[in-house]
Amino acid sequence: MNTVNIMIAYVYVVNICGTLPGMAGNGYHHGALREAILKAAFDEARRVGPAGVQVRALAKAVGVSPAAVYRHFPNIEALQAEVSQTARETLAEFLIAERETVTTRRSRTATARERFRAVGRAYVEFAQREPNLFDTAFGPAVASPRPDEPSAWNVLIEGVEALIETGAIPSRDTGAAAVIAWSGVHGIASIVVRRALVGPLDGEEAIDAVLDGIMRAIETL
Repeated sequence: MNTVNIMIAYVYVVNICGTLPGMAGNGYHHGALREAILKAAFDEARRVGPAGVQVRALAKAVGVSPAAVYRHFPNIEALQAEVSQTARETLAEFLIAERETVTTRRSRTATARERFRAVGRAYVEFAQREPNLFDTAFGPAVASPRPDEPSAWNVLIEGVEALIETGAIPSRDTGAAAVIAWSGVHGIASIVVRRALVGPLDGEEAIDAVLDGIMRAIETL
């Protein structure tokens, strides 16, 4: 076999098998490789932020060629979008877990209020604990091909609906109340994480002030 044919065969093996000749087999099935790529991308985003999601580095991490990555994701933007979605779903899972720690209060209204506040505080806490994932969740990635499941937005909507159903707030404008709440907690989370807070309040006082302000705002809609 001449040199040209050897090189053609080499490229063929890389593109079909996704591994370099002489590399130990990775043992990935088709779906397992996709999940391995996503996990590696998520771990890298958690470590350094959305900029860490790069095809060549991820291919090396899971032991395949870049061509193998592109068989599962048409471009880097599609991969980044899925990682961003996974980060948002991780946030939603954290919100749900924190909401469920609130035990039943003296009344349904009090319970709804405490759970709503717990979700708001958990949103900020997630940003503080996982600043790189927080940036990844709301980065400039293209829209995801499917709805988030679970969805942080739906967690917030459920909280607003519980407030309305128990009479804690008079508004029937669920969407407006949710937008006000989201804007408030996302804003203070971004400010606190970036250490951009100015003024007489410290971080915890500022968070409490925003959560109190959100309740006052949606009570008057």
